[in-house]
Amino acid sequence: MESFENIAVTMTHDELLEETRSSLCTLMSCDSLLSDLPLDVITEEILLLTAAERGQSITIFISRENEPKLKVIVPQAAKVAELKKSIARHFEIFQQRTGSKVKISWKYIWKTYNLDFDGIILDDDNSSIDSYGVCNKVTLNFKKKRKKNKSI
Repeated sequence: MESFENIAVTMTHDELLEETRSSLCTLMSCDSLLSDLPLDVITEEILLLTAAERGQSITIFISRENEPKLKVIVPQAAKVAELKKSIARHFEIFQQRTGSKVKISWKYIWKTYNLDFDGIILDDDNSSIDSYGVCNKVTLNFKKKRKKNKSI
């Protein structure tokens, strides 16, 4: 125990943080259950993944045109509005990890695009996603809204 105290006393705070990060990275990469987690995982992600493993939440993949799919975890009984908020939050985390500083206007996104599941548009924010047939490990697509013709 004394050697640990000596190490803690002789190291600076930054050195101790770096040693801790390094040890956690090594542990996470060697563990089969933790190896698929990002090294900078946050508590919110761990709670969502735990809920998905317990069957309390479902995983939905969001397909964007020329971009990699986005993995979103939502409660099973989530409404479309909650799904949209989860997509925004997961995309924010994705941007932080990639270092992107592009500001996304989600108001514009939802005004311009719909979520599409097998040709069905999720257009009612107050409906639950399971009423559209959305279940675990399905892929939703962004589909551009069609402009409505204004007749005189």
